Amino acid sequence: MSTSICWRCLSDNTLKRPISRATARFRPHVYSPTQSFSTTQKAGLDRVTRSRLPPEKGAKRFVAKKKRSGAERSRRPAPGERKAFRKRIVLSNVNALDVPGIQEINANNMGDESLRGHVLRLPGTMVDRLRAAEAFKPTQAWGMFSRPGFLMRKETLELARMVRDISSSDEDSEKTVRMILVGQKESGKSMLLLQGMTMAFLKGWTVINLPE
Repeated sequence: MSTSICWRCLSDNTLKRPISRATARFRPHVYSPTQSFSTTQKAGLDRVTRSRLPPEKGAKRFVAKKKRSGAERSRRPAPGERKAFRKRIVLSNVNALDVPGIQEINANNMGDESLRGHVLRLPGTMVDRLRAAEAFKPTQAWGMFSRPGFLMRKETLELARMVRDISSSDEDSEKTVRMILVGQKESGKSMLLLQGMTMAFLKGWTVINLPE
């Protein structure tokens, strides 16, 4: 005959006291609480944690990347193409308005004091000769005008007087003028050098330019 009292209950200290049969018959049973569990969440956490850790030594790791649909890769520039684009010189702008009444510089008016503060244009043939001598610079903003020209400043007229004095001197005198241009960045040194080369070409001299 099976008893209604489990063996664990009989080993309890509280049951060592003598109890009556009626009390033992109606003694309630105490069951340990149970709880359902699942390993799905834990497995997911382990997978996330494992993906963040560095791969073990000797283990192979595969990472798949989704390719962009319809993405076109641009053509890489050829060697020297970027430098040529930075160094390119635009000497005219077809969209710029043509200003009427501007004179062209020549051998007769390049030292005229009345032209101080005026803009003189370069003749077409002179532009080609200056381009061949690499007298133009990319930072001189020639592309803002319809035709290249420069401003007749005080320094320009002083340089014109020097050229005129050398031309008017006797051929046997062998007069030589040496000049060093000193100034801050973008103060007009390259422009004054270009003006001097223009005057030398107008006088028929041989010009030797050593660009950067």
